[in-house]
Amino acid sequence: MPRTDRKRLVALALSGGGARAMAFHLGCFRALHDRGLLDRIQVVSSVSGGSVLAACWAYRGEDFESFDLHMVSLLRHGIKGHIVRELFCSTEGLKIVATLLATFGVSMVTRLAGLALRILRATISLPTANLEAALYATARKVPVWASLTTAFERSLRRHLFGDATVDQVKRRGLTTIINACDLKTGTAFRFGSRKSGGWRYGDIQGDKVSVAKAVAASAAFPILLPPLVESFRFEKGADASAQTVVLTDGGVFDNLGVAVLEPGRAHDYAFSETVTHLISLNAGGGQFDVAAAHPYWWGARVVRSFEAVYRKAQDAVYQRLHKYAEVGDLDAFGMVYLGQQDSKLPWAPADFVTREQVKDYPTDFSPMSEENIRLLTTRGEQLTHIIVEQYLADLTV
Repeated sequence: MPRTDRKRLVALALSGGGARAMAFHLGCFRALHDRGLLDRIQVVSSVSGGSVLAACWAYRGEDFESFDLHMVSLLRHGIKGHIVRELFCSTEGLKIVATLLATFGVSMVTRLAGLALRILRATISLPTANLEAALYATARKVPVWASLTTAFERSLRRHLFGDATVDQVKRRGLTTIINACDLKTGTAFRFGSRKSGGWRYGDIQGDKVSVAKAVAASAAFPILLPPLVESFRFEKGADASAQTVVLTDGGVFDNLGVAVLEPGRAHDYAFSETVTHLISLNAGGGQFDVAAAHPYWWGARVVRSFEAVYRKAQDAVYQRLHKYAEVGDLDAFGMVYLGQQDSKLPWAPADFVTREQVKDYPTDFSPMSEENIRLLTTRGEQLTHIIVEQYLADLTV
């Protein structure tokens, strides 16, 4: 049963999923706005494509109608074009070439030298282990002056966020958490309006990280974009240190953005209050298409194996959240799921956009047609109305 001895705190989590997630989540936002709930959200946690939309809502400060129009325009034109222009119309492209040449050159030298040293160690027992370790340490220190992800960051700064920092939220009373993953430690790394950092490193001193950098790190899908390599000065207890992190898409750690909001978690730097109502927006496509699948050859079976593990992890998260609601740790939990099986919905409007119409839309940031924008946003809007009425009715009173 819901508890009555605690203050209501409504949290919203936006999943990853590139432009598909942005469009679906925009439809969800429309329904929440229509029901008067969007301005009652007190904390928003986001991942990847969801971070682009959430950051635009939190940091641009537009009224909802202007925000909606701006997001539709962004979806229509896509983000890829902005990145390409940064590559060819700024110094970013030259920096990327310089980075690749330097990295390749140092890598080749260290590999050849390391091979020679290993041969010497194996044939004449020359003690070269320390020298080999020093060579590889040197290779790891080659600077990354630029990458496709820094071009992405520049495009976000130029077209969406300017020089805004993560502590400069423009929605009164809203706390933001933008989720990334640190590949060095395999742990969550969060940029928040209250604090930023990771438990292995501590808090970033000053928390003046740009919104563009936080969103680029959160949305650096590893198959397409390299990690964002950044150095920060951290505070952990009484200690302070400079550390370099290697940040990739937050979906690698938690594609739903709910881990930091779960009841019973270890309270950390990003957010420490107790959530009572959690709304999860998930732009995943849902169950596998069995008829079209033939995961026999190497590429197909690796992809399908990864997807199966990924799906199992998400299922476990949702089982926990439903259990929290059952035992009263959450007063209410609602999942708005693009891949929802339509037959399991309690009701649907006459003009309902079905799962089959949208589930296979790609997750990149290419320009989106007006029809696909309409389909994805409408499904998000319709599902949100259904889920709010079914599971979150107490929020509307």
